[in-house]
Amino acid sequence: MTPSRAWLIALALGATACATAAGIRLPEGPWVDDPMAVEAFRTASASCRGVRTLTAEIAVRGKAGQSRVRGRVLAGFERGGALRLEAPAPFGAPIFILVSRANRATLWLPRDRRVLRGVPVEDVLGAITGLPRSSDDVLSLVAGCLSAAVEPAGQGRSGPGGWLKVDLAGGITAFLSRDGGDWRIAAGQRDAGPDAAAWSVAYSGFSSGFPGTVTIRQEPRGGAGAPAALTFQVSQLETNVPLDARAFDVSVPADADTLTLEELRQSGPLADRGSRP
Repeated sequence: MTPSRAWLIALALGATACATAAGIRLPEGPWVDDPMAVEAFRTASASCRGVRTLTAEIAVRGKAGQSRVRGRVLAGFERGGALRLEAPAPFGAPIFILVSRANRATLWLPRDRRVLRGVPVEDVLGAITGLPRSSDDVLSLVAGCLSAAVEPAGQGRSGPGGWLKVDLAGGITAFLSRDGGDWRIAAGQRDAGPDAAAWSVAYSGFSSGFPGTVTIRQEPRGGAGAPAALTFQVSQLETNVPLDARAFDVSVPADADTLTLEELRQSGPLADRGSRP
């Protein structure tokens, strides 16, 4: 593996083993039906559901497979599948630039002069972080909405400690708690399904209605691969500001070498190394 490829994985995956990321604790019942819970969820999710564009600096730390690393990413999103993630280096060219339009991704490694083109962005993110997510899902995750699809799918419930629990579309469950006088989405989870991995998310450090810390734990789907446990420290967040459409393009030299998705997967911690003893 070349140095740039190693740095790509380091910057994309996060940092040291993080106890919080490794063991998210979700509130427990008993739960009783609460007709006010769904309305509380709609109020709590209003800010993140209303985000059309988002820019932020994201410090990433955590663990995927056996890899423990640390990094920083400059991020920009526009709902509808547009994304830009750029990992700056201490000097010189960025370590990587990942862009997408309509959820079709281009990954450019300027230091290796290699490029991966025209694949779903969730496949690229899955290969380098263990978290296969669409651009809109990542936007919603960072904004505090768990996922892009967050419509209530049933009656909510209340539990000990003032917690509320609301079932959402796609098998997702949101947990709400009070932050001062406001309801916040404090955590969420999705159980494993035939085509879906189990995951859990915790939010904290809210400012102006958005979380400053996002912690996510995901189990491998179908027992394949390795678990991922990452924490995103979000700063410099701005929402719903106009973004130059050119932000979601990247200039790649004509003589750049092609990188395949399989090569990217093999260079990451989710190939076979995650399951080694």
